[in-house]
Amino acid sequence: MEINQKLVKDTDLKSNIKYVSESTLISGLEINYDKINFQISFKSPINEINAKTKGKTSYRNLVLNIGGNRWILENSYRKYAGFYNQNTAKYDTSFIRTGIYNQLPDLTFESFKTKFLFFTNSNKFSFKSGYSGGYRQLKSAFSFVLVASIYHNRINSDSSFIPFKIRNFYDNYQTINGLNTFALSGYGGGSLNLVIWKALFANITLVIGPEWQWRNYKYMSNRQNQQLFYLSVSGDTRFSLGLNFKTFFFLFNGSTDYAWYNGGQISLLSRFNSVNFSLGFRIGTKTPKVYRKFQSTNFYQKL
Repeated sequence: MEINQKLVKDTDLKSNIKYVSESTLISGLEINYDKINFQISFKSPINEINAKTKGKTSYRNLVLNIGGNRWILENSYRKYAGFYNQNTAKYDTSFIRTGIYNQLPDLTFESFKTKFLFFTNSNKFSFKSGYSGGYRQLKSAFSFVLVASIYHNRINSDSSFIPFKIRNFYDNYQTINGLNTFALSGYGGGSLNLVIWKALFANITLVIGPEWQWRNYKYMSNRQNQQLFYLSVSGDTRFSLGLNFKTFFFLFNGSTDYAWYNGGQISLLSRFNSVNFSLGFRIGTKTPKVYRKFQSTNFYQKL
């Protein structure tokens, strides 16, 4: 989460805040079956040196995606607790000596999100071939992408988001310690699959558009909480590289999901970056009887 102020001129950028979670390594479980994808993941342990200099982050993530080549419904729950300010060295001279970042162990980011993606070229284009072991794209193809999403984010802390040494830059926002947002968005873009020899592939997906946000700013001081409406910008960037053979696949992919909470005097940028590595084999099995009944429904045919 990045925080920037527009109240006081700051040529040295001391007042810029960039909270980062110490969650480089994530472990978990992912299940892909036909048009259903389920993921659960948690934060992996870190070494004691990083725990001292950057603090500890607890993390959990649940994902349930349903859909095929025509459309995908993505549902996720994500929670982080514990962040450090990557820009500590800008204002804290002791950082050169200690290497310890300013930390907010009680800063919590929690998100509930549903996103709908529709692909206009579903007869020739398979988005999931770059992100799921159950699909293959044999020829290069492009598709426009239409996206709609709804989410509720909660960013809260027991103490102020603003480090004490730079609070003089933030005037009335010095004691801000919460931002809860409900948002709706509708945007579009494109997705391209490049395929060589029916196996070597790359995907790039870019979507961006307007977002309607209902925000609730919270403060530790006597200042009254603010409930405001804003029209902002949201977007999604994804990439994938790998080899996708008939029985064997290797996938390396990543994504950036961001939302901009801009205001007249202060702005916040929430950004989630992820990188995934998958290696697997496809094993032929009989479709369970219960699932065959699901495949015969009109709903399944429209996926």
